[in-house]
Amino acid sequence: MRVYVRVGPWSIKVLQVMPSDSFFFSIVRDPAALARSAFSYYKSASSAFRKAPSLAAFLSNPRAFYRPGARGNHYARNLLWFDFGLPFPPETKTMRVSPHLPRDPKSLQLHIVPSGASPGTLFRPITTAADSYKQPASLASSDFGPSSFIQWGLAWLDSVFDLVMVAEYFDESLVLLADALCWSLDDVVGFMHNAQAGSEQSILSTANKTVATGEDQQLTKQARAWNNLDWALYIHFNRSLWARIEQYGRSRLQRAVAELRARREALARRCLMGGEALDPKYITDVRLRPFQFGSAKVLGYVLQNGLNQKDQEECERLATPELQYKDKLDAKQFPPVVSLPLKTSKPLTP
Repeated sequence: MRVYVRVGPWSIKVLQVMPSDSFFFSIVRDPAALARSAFSYYKSASSAFRKAPSLAAFLSNPRAFYRPGARGNHYARNLLWFDFGLPFPPETKTMRVSPHLPRDPKSLQLHIVPSGASPGTLFRPITTAADSYKQPASLASSDFGPSSFIQWGLAWLDSVFDLVMVAEYFDESLVLLADALCWSLDDVVGFMHNAQAGSEQSILSTANKTVATGEDQQLTKQARAWNNLDWALYIHFNRSLWARIEQYGRSRLQRAVAELRARREALARRCLMGGEALDPKYITDVRLRPFQFGSAKVLGYVLQNGLNQKDQEECERLATPELQYKDKLDAKQFPPVVSLPLKTSKPLTP
């Protein structure tokens, strides 16, 4: 039986316990959009974000607020790179990657050292269950410049992950995931979770946003430049996603995406009060109320009244936030052990 693993944050230890034929997949997000979300959500957790009066102020001079290694500051720079468990070069500020995403996905070029090449001192092999991957270690030689360092990191990820999705093309990514796993669209249809209130009016433009003000564009450029390792990741996996799309077929993909969205909309009408995500103040059921953290409200769902038992179970499963869903999985995988009281013999009567 093949095991499918959605990984993030990534740990090399996962490889040590998973079967060799596991299917690994993850997701990346435009660092500009991620910066906006992280600043709002992790402002109280990151000392760099706490010191900055606004995201614009932080990005205009991030080194005035950011100190490497300070508590929570992994949220403030290259969070994707951190989540993938990749080592950081001694200094990343000299690495320059263009902060502009080309309109034509085919024009994205980030040359990668072949994953089968000799890794030298940058990687050292470890013993894993799959026994076929190599683990990135600390940068061991000054002979490797920032560009080579990034190339090795990307090559290692390519050797491990079967699919890396892109948040800005989430539905397209879901179709490719279903195809790779021989699943139906019903297996990947669902509702969006962890959306912040007002996120549609983000001050940072994303890869597929066509209209942006001069200030938006400047903030986007600054966010991508500051999160240079994440931007390299995003360019690389955006390019690989579009290569898979071309292989799958654009017309075929458009039809599948339209079908996926139609099924999601039908589920929303059947399951959800109002047919969409709501402000948490309207969610009284603690099982469906998303965890609130940071300055922005995290939206959630309220189920329709009068659902039959089958629809209730399906809709509740789709509307359950990640923390409560994890608790359900924990309870299923590790059911509580009920200790029965010891039976005692009744005393003999004279």
